[in-house]
Amino acid sequence: MMKKCVALFLALMMVLSLTTAVAESDADALDYDELMNWAEGFKTRALAAGAPLNDPTEEAAYTEDGYAFVYDFATLYMDRPEMTADSVLQAVVVYSPEEQGPRGTGVDQLSSEVLNAFYNENDDLQGDSSFAALYVSDTMPAGALWGWVQRDGQRIETIQYAVHEQLSSGGDGYTDCGLVYTLSDNLVAAIRAYGLNETISADEVRSNLDAVQEVSEKTEYAQVPTSINGSELEMFDRDDLIFSGLDFLSLTPEEAEARLGAAQEDDWMEDEGAYLRSMEFASCTMTFSYDAQKQNPTLEMLSIDMDGLEGPRCVRIGDTLSSVISRFRNGEGDYDGVSREVLYGDGESAPYGLAEYGDDATAGLWYAAKLEDGRTVVLSMSFEQMYLSDITLYVDN
Repeated sequence: MMKKCVALFLALMMVLSLTTAVAESDADALDYDELMNWAEGFKTRALAAGAPLNDPTEEAAYTEDGYAFVYDFATLYMDRPEMTADSVLQAVVVYSPEEQGPRGTGVDQLSSEVLNAFYNENDDLQGDSSFAALYVSDTMPAGALWGWVQRDGQRIETIQYAVHEQLSSGGDGYTDCGLVYTLSDNLVAAIRAYGLNETISADEVRSNLDAVQEVSEKTEYAQVPTSINGSELEMFDRDDLIFSGLDFLSLTPEEAEARLGAAQEDDWMEDEGAYLRSMEFASCTMTFSYDAQKQNPTLEMLSIDMDGLEGPRCVRIGDTLSSVISRFRNGEGDYDGVSREVLYGDGESAPYGLAEYGDDATAGLWYAAKLEDGRTVVLSMSFEQMYLSDITLYVDN
């Protein structure tokens, strides 16, 4: 048991390191020469390596990027099914953590390490839930550079850096190349250099710039602050009770239906002279308490067990345990050496944070906040195989 808990702690510390502040980076934007020098290095290695691991002449080897040449160090896409000095490199994909990407980036690195390696004007990744612009450099007609993040809420899926450099011949178009880092569970799974032999028009460049600029003007969504130092983070508090367009403390059934659509199930039950109403929506279930006249509803509990609706601090079903812990204060209490860790407070009286780890890859987190009216609200989260499976917010009477 002790070995498992120690291993869990070490894994948590590794993932928490993703929070290194992007603001500390003084890096430049990706440029054309840097990209091509990195990519062409793989062609040099391929020429020296000899035959690839696959047959580039097979039909399956031909893709929209070109003819695939698979090596243990990378997959190269060429303009023809033979690797010669005259063959033109069109794309490179690296999957191996043993290979180094531009600026020391690599597979299995954290998103923050990639973001820190390149220029960034958007430390908080403000944008919408699908995109966040990192920078836009418009020097047209000479060229343009831009970067953005594609994401699913808090889950970064790709980080892209694009280069549109005017061709040396002048007036014949612009490069349409760049880097794409693909991520899974906030770790780089692949690095792709794309468009190494592609050109586009000035109008197409401006269309790309317009799209990124539009994203850069959006501010309705941002990454939730995280830190390797848990004492830097805020305790669970009143502000966390406002999420996904809902305010847990003031929400009415009518407001819930206006936000989430009509309830799929709507059940009433008596409760010691008063009433409880359970409303089941597509993304969550809510329980309201009413007085004896079925008036004055108060939300007592909200439960989420399907992915779709974000809870406090944008937690979602499917999030990893470490990614959730890294959003709340932690590291201020004791671990009993078996299964129970106090994250902050005393673990009994609000405010507090508490974690319990099972020996079957299960876990539970509880965060309690004391309201001004004396009530306590608890955020309870359950994990299976270290992935979030249930989010429950309730008033602890």
